[in-house]
Amino acid sequence: MIGFFIKKAFFDGWDNLYLLAALNGVFLLVLLLFVVLPATLGAPTWLIIVFLGIAIVVLSVWEVAVSDAMYAVADSKSVHFSDIRAAFFRSLRLGLIMGGLNLLFAVAIGVALPFYLGQKAMWSVFAGGLLFWTMILAILILQYVPAVFARDGGTPRQAFKTALYLFVDNPGFSIFLLIWRVLTFALSILTVLLAPGPAGTSLASAVAVRLRMKKYRYLKENPEADRRQIPWDDLLREEKELVGKRTLKGMIFPWKE
Repeated sequence: MIGFFIKKAFFDGWDNLYLLAALNGVFLLVLLLFVVLPATLGAPTWLIIVFLGIAIVVLSVWEVAVSDAMYAVADSKSVHFSDIRAAFFRSLRLGLIMGGLNLLFAVAIGVALPFYLGQKAMWSVFAGGLLFWTMILAILILQYVPAVFARDGGTPRQAFKTALYLFVDNPGFSIFLLIWRVLTFALSILTVLLAPGPAGTSLASAVAVRLRMKKYRYLKENPEADRRQIPWDDLLREEKELVGKRTLKGMIFPWKE
């Protein structure tokens, strides 16, 4: 299943490079207006921090809206500007909640962790380690939330609940997905975050949720089935047909296929 996940996430992104670049362009524009520009103009530190907080919230809302578009891509559907605009307003509440959580992460990374790790006492090292691993655990769960919301709709609470279940039931895959998302973002530095960029990490989560949910549909339809023996080849047959037999050679040199 992981092998096909990598293939689908990669080729879904390749087939929608222009869309990824356009969506990532909004991320970059927000960073330029709220972070780079105030710092360049010599704004006072407190004002830069305020603008940074605003940027984090705005980007969080946009990430949830982008996840809606990316789930449509993972579902082999076309995406139009009107779809993204509608998703933005539909995702506003969840986006604000995610923005609040991301602000907490920013405070933890920028203030709390340096404070704890800067102390010499044993309790501070323990507190810093506890905070660090709590953040990692939260990230492992939250990486599913926007994609789950894009798939199921419902309330933010339901999206968080489903995301928690996905992590608890698939801890190994969740760790792999986080590593994949980090690598995707790191490679984006070569393209100035235009591709695959933040939208590419959202696409990875969307593909992960779409494929993993097939497991639960199968278990619901076959309650006596062994949870440790999921017939992924059968469950992913339709998805594999949609992706097709594609190779890197065929992607770069299609006339040689």
